[in-house]
Amino acid sequence: MDKNDETSESVPERSGHWLDTLGVAALAALSAGVFVLSVAAIVLVNQVGSALTGDAVVANADATHEIAFEPPAPSITVLPPRVDLPAWLANAQPFEAPPRMPVMAVVVLDDGTNASLIVEALKWTAPLSFAVAADFDASPHRVQQIRQAGREVLALVPFGYAPDFGRDPNVLRRGLSEAELLRRLRWHLARAGDGIVGVVDHHAGEIVQDEHALRIIGNGLVSDGMALIDSRSAPDTLFAARLRPMGVPVGRGTTRIGRDDSIGDALAALIDAERQAFAWGTAIVVVEASDTAMLALTEWLGTRRTSITLAPVSHVIRRLRAGLQQGVN
Repeated sequence: MDKNDETSESVPERSGHWLDTLGVAALAALSAGVFVLSVAAIVLVNQVGSALTGDAVVANADATHEIAFEPPAPSITVLPPRVDLPAWLANAQPFEAPPRMPVMAVVVLDDGTNASLIVEALKWTAPLSFAVAADFDASPHRVQQIRQAGREVLALVPFGYAPDFGRDPNVLRRGLSEAELLRRLRWHLARAGDGIVGVVDHHAGEIVQDEHALRIIGNGLVSDGMALIDSRSAPDTLFAARLRPMGVPVGRGTTRIGRDDSIGDALAALIDAERQAFAWGTAIVVVEASDTAMLALTEWLGTRRTSITLAPVSHVIRRLRAGLQQGVN
């Protein structure tokens, strides 16, 4: 081996890279500079990211505030003003009559003994009114039949005993306590159910002249919003004199057609009622349902004067209370 070969093996070959030309101090300074720049870059990136993220959060928060947590606008429902009407008006059938034309009502009494006559009369186009007794089994169903036919219905309430003492243990009579008298009255009203416009007296006894008893009954009728029709089953009742000042709408029957009246008598009663309507503007006819009475009523309906309006009984009561003015139920 020559001398030149030994020298080449023992001396390392120098690198041509630029780092080889720098000293140790230069390398340290370069490393420190790189480190500082890295830290600065990280801080800058963090600040920019925070700013962007913060804007997004604020924007999302604003959007959430506007959308998610904004209380919904209240829905506005316009309701008609509530008018608390008494039952005799609330349950009245809609009806109109010319303001100056006399009005007349026909109230047919249904005590349960002539069901077929009542059902047949419901098919008539005339706006008859019906009073139904509570003491027969089908009375609640009958009330519904009448209302579904578009007719007004009242409760036929016994103010005394029938000649055969009847079958109703809830007769209104003298000598009862206030609580018992009211209980009996409300039993009849409850049996008739919702939808009636008032009561009609039946088999009037001594109680119709008892001022104390009538005051109790009047309070009960006012409380339940009921009208009362004086059926003229007794000639000298105090219904109008005692109950009207208490606020009970009272309609006094003009004429009454009895179960046993002849056709001639029944027609005469209807003609008398027409005269009353012409003279005073209103009239009410009370009819006990029977073959003869309903036959006379059918004949009269076919020939009656058209200058008198046949109306539901509540409308006639309104005329009685307001005078000759246009009444609209």
